[in-house]
Amino acid sequence: MISLRMVGTEVSALGAAALSMPLRFVVERDRFDPSSPYPTPVVLVHGLFGDPTNFLLLRRYLARRGMRNFAAFSYPPRLDYQRLAPRLGDLIDAVCLATGAPEVDLVGHSWGGLIARFLVEMPRASRVRRLVTLGAPYFATPLPPEELAIFAAADPFIPPPHPIYGPHSGPRQRGGQVVVVPECGHWGLLIHPAVLREAAGFLAFPGAAPQLAEGPLALDAAS
Repeated sequence: MISLRMVGTEVSALGAAALSMPLRFVVERDRFDPSSPYPTPVVLVHGLFGDPTNFLLLRRYLARRGMRNFAAFSYPPRLDYQRLAPRLGDLIDAVCLATGAPEVDLVGHSWGGLIARFLVEMPRASRVRRLVTLGAPYFATPLPPEELAIFAAADPFIPPPHPIYGPHSGPRQRGGQVVVVPECGHWGLLIHPAVLREAAGFLAFPGAAPQLAEGPLALDAAS
């Protein structure tokens, strides 16, 4: 059922995306702060027809919690994510070389999440510490163990995975973690408070990626 709150979030997200597009050149010029409480760079990958400015609210939210080093991967609207993934890997190599960081975190929205996930499954994925995907297309295979996949319950494009046929179909499979956010649509994933909290908590968790409770839909994020 579509709620007024969900519609309002989608409209707000689309409006923010349109108004922030003139800031794209400012967003792409980042300075890295090695003294940041969480110095690991966060590489942001927008959706198919998106823009690096789509992540402005998430960047601010993460920066306030000590994650201040960002880089943006931009790409033209194209569907061959298998070819875009190595280009993302080249950017990660450049970021690590420029900053001295041994690895990065990835956050991808929609198609950008699919590009990032494909890279994580490649041999050169050793530089990726953690991956957060927001409404990214998925297939009936386990997600990478370092991934937190966040889906919107009211997403008309990428529905949340079914508990039986989704990415964690096998009871003994140890894949990534799945969060389903209620009263949220596809674009709302970029600004919903529950999404911001889950992404920040996952990226800030020390050591290995935190494990949620058992079950394919491990957490139904509170609104």
